[in-house]
Amino acid sequence: MSTVPTKAAVFLGVHLATDQVNVSAVTESGDILCETAVPFATSRSPALAKGLSEQNPEIWWDAVRLALGHLVNQLRSKVAGPSQLKAISVCGDAGAILVLDKNGQPLMPAILGDDVRATDQVANLNYHGQEHCKKLGLQFKADFAIAKIAWIKDNLPELYENAYFAHTADYILGKLKGKTDATEYSLAAKTGCDLIDECWPDWLDYDMHLGVRDRLPRLVPLGRQVGNVCQATSSSTGLPLGLPVVMGTTSETASFLASGARRQGDFYTVLHCGMSISGISPKLMRYGSGQIRSFKLPNHAWFFTTDSNTGAGWIRVWFDEHDFKDLEAKAHNLLPSEYLAYPNARKGEMFPFNSASAEGFISPATDDHVVQLASCLQGTALFERLCYQKLDKIADLKGSLGDIYSGGEWSVSDFWMQCRADITGRVNRRTVGRAGATFGAAMMAAMGVHFTSMEETAEAMIRTERMFFPTPERVNDYTERFYNFVALMEEQGYIAEK
Repeated sequence: MSTVPTKAAVFLGVHLATDQVNVSAVTESGDILCETAVPFATSRSPALAKGLSEQNPEIWWDAVRLALGHLVNQLRSKVAGPSQLKAISVCGDAGAILVLDKNGQPLMPAILGDDVRATDQVANLNYHGQEHCKKLGLQFKADFAIAKIAWIKDNLPELYENAYFAHTADYILGKLKGKTDATEYSLAAKTGCDLIDECWPDWLDYDMHLGVRDRLPRLVPLGRQVGNVCQATSSSTGLPLGLPVVMGTTSETASFLASGARRQGDFYTVLHCGMSISGISPKLMRYGSGQIRSFKLPNHAWFFTTDSNTGAGWIRVWFDEHDFKDLEAKAHNLLPSEYLAYPNARKGEMFPFNSASAEGFISPATDDHVVQLASCLQGTALFERLCYQKLDKIADLKGSLGDIYSGGEWSVSDFWMQCRADITGRVNRRTVGRAGATFGAAMMAAMGVHFTSMEETAEAMIRTERMFFPTPERVNDYTERFYNFVALMEEQGYIAEK
């Protein structure tokens, strides 16, 4: 059965992942027309010493070129004509750094994000950049791109003298449009960018003596057009000549955009072994020693993300996963439960409190498997509410109860989604399709040329499969359990009394 080609606007997203490139073609209403992935032709270079991680950046472009060529061929039967393609954008790792000559050609293998060779440079960066660190609420680490630049200056001075620097997404964007000359604020955060004043700060040159600011790409907000597909790229991929190229961002930010969260107070929560929570705030978030990471969004908004050890890991550690559905069905009638659980299956916690010794428990103790599971389902959501309460306070959201956009394999459980809505008192949304960085990159392309804002883009391209609304009579019951849970966590010494 043939399908009628779409006449909708189509946007292309490119995600440069760890070992492959992913590309998607997405319509203005969020339909994925086609997608493909191409692994890199070679793996990472073997580590010459512990902590080194390199890769030839030219294989990235080879993979991108092949993936886009295949995607364009697939699209021929799915779009009315090449004019339906409206823009392309790219996302990638923020920690990797490329060393280029003035023509954008690599001078050495790219130093990847997990490379930590620059250990000796970190102390100097944190000393000279201490005001920068205080301002942005961070500490430089060996995996930061700016530490790698300092390492190159110290160890490869002749190469450094004529080197220019870029990030992974910058390089691919440069290949698309013919010149590597722009980067985005969040991509540049680990390279020393001042996210508040939106500039490369003076201290990089005047205190660190790196002489690097005029050899870094110009800073551009995500979602802004930075060029057009050049002749060479059009010839090698089949992309329309002149197709707008839109500034991308980090893979992490792109994944958040694809979650559907779009307003201050919204959260994107992924239950995996632990729990990852992201959200939008009106200001940069500073907390602890980097437990919360902040990224720049358009229109002076901020995206933040944090991780907890406590999530859904207890299911596989404490229960037989194959019996989970049967036990879950039996647990329905046991909630709300007087049994309070802190279901941390791993020792230690990162957020909303920091403890190396924190361990999970159920109080009072019980040997009943169904009661245990019910209390852990409830306990995960009680812990989730504790995280939101902390984040609301740090972000100064003034009690704005945004929606929760849920991801991860456990978001398929209707019962647990409803339980989480009842306990947190927030609408819990499960979105349609496969959210991810590639889809987020396509959204950025759309934001650059078709929509006027991040909110409008999300409204048009993200669809909710189901919304779980808090049940009023249960919210009060669970609120009582929440205060009892907080008191119990205080007794355990995990959180301080108010």
